[in-house]
Amino acid sequence: IMKAPLSPSRPTDADSAAKLRGIYDEMRTRQRKAIEKAGALRSDPYFVPDGQLSANPDATPADALSGPDISTDDRRCLAVSSVIDESTECHWTPAFRELQRRLQEEFASYGLTFSQHPPKVGGGQLHWTLMQLVGFPDYDAEVLQEDTVYLSPQYLDCVQDSLTVGGLDTGIHINYVGVILVATGLLMIGVPSLDINEARDIVRSRLEVNKLPLREPFVNDICHSTLWRVAGDAKNMPKDLHVRLMELAKEYANINLGTVVHRKFQVGPASWRVLSSEMQATPPARRWELTAETPEETFNANVMDERGFTVSGASGQKLANELRQVLSRQISEVNDRKGQAISVPDLPIMRPMTPPTRENKEEIGDQKEDMASPAALEEMKNVHEEVRERIDELEVRDSIPRASSIATNKQHLETLDGGMYDNAATISGAAGLALAQELQKKLEEEQRALDRMYYTNFY
Repeated sequence: IMKAPLSPSRPTDADSAAKLRGIYDEMRTRQRKAIEKAGALRSDPYFVPDGQLSANPDATPADALSGPDISTDDRRCLAVSSVIDESTECHWTPAFRELQRRLQEEFASYGLTFSQHPPKVGGGQLHWTLMQLVGFPDYDAEVLQEDTVYLSPQYLDCVQDSLTVGGLDTGIHINYVGVILVATGLLMIGVPSLDINEARDIVRSRLEVNKLPLREPFVNDICHSTLWRVAGDAKNMPKDLHVRLMELAKEYANINLGTVVHRKFQVGPASWRVLSSEMQATPPARRWELTAETPEETFNANVMDERGFTVSGASGQKLANELRQVLSRQISEVNDRKGQAISVPDLPIMRPMTPPTRENKEEIGDQKEDMASPAALEEMKNVHEEVRERIDELEVRDSIPRASSIATNKQHLETLDGGMYDNAATISGAAGLALAQELQKKLEEEQRALDRMYYTNFY
């Protein structure tokens, strides 16, 4: 199997990374409170834990549970996703491999472990869901219709084009920086090389502009992959399972697990486990692969090398003239402001090349010598850089409204919680009673928010 070529190293987007880390810190605290309040994790009884299947390799999945055969799980959602399989460029750390080992050895009897190379029976395929377009509860009614718009070229083009505009014009690098325990299992959380929430917002916005439907089960504003999912009968699980997993999650909360380069994307039906057999039964409606380099990097690689400007022929001549015109306008603006006369030096232009003959062979040799002169090449490189800087200064990106966070500010809530009675006691009369009632209402809303979080299904 051929491995994907190594992509250029990409740093995380600093602004979006800072926002995501803030979201993760708050999410980790609120999920812990929700799990502690419930006193247990939420198990999916449809699946059989890996440990029960491996204990009896001759048994079928249905033998391990009095329910449906998990080998034919037909539950689906409609999602934009990227499968992390053997063809994916992954740079895992030793900490990731150790975490996978511990999940397999310590918790296989209570759930499914998702990995890059899942076993033939049990487990799940590691993957990243960029966003759900239709959730599992609505899939049958929305997508399994003869005239459904979700699988039409118009809908698929809108989603793919929106992601491209949002920055997914090249492979996205996700640095997985830790884990969070949620009610349904353990998530690996990451910070990407671009503002992924901006790309999601562009999808939402363009679908709305084109009057196309969207049935997100919840507004996804994080970047996660499921590592382990609770499965089986909750009655057969130890009472302290959630405590043990909280300890494991705390240990790996902020541990670097590695970087994955997501280049292959798909839009279409997706199952909970994303196993290859399931994906083959309901194949994606659209697949595409991104390049390892950005268009700018590809352009620079084709135009600039270590020696300088290398575009030849008529296109090279035209581009050089355009660069010179832009630089001339810039210098004219400077002349107007400073009252000085600055001339634009003549730029070496690469003239169209014709096949060599005896008559023009010597002339072509002279042209190549002129074009390759260090001074000319350096001048062309400088012009190229100045024009690129000018273009970058003038570039304006559309502003897309950010999706509001459903979580309430943690510090504000703790302040309200701790000071409610003090505040009520120091304000007399009707004002004090009204304030106490308002604060009590906020605390009740916080409890409802914890309940909603506990029952959120992270895919």
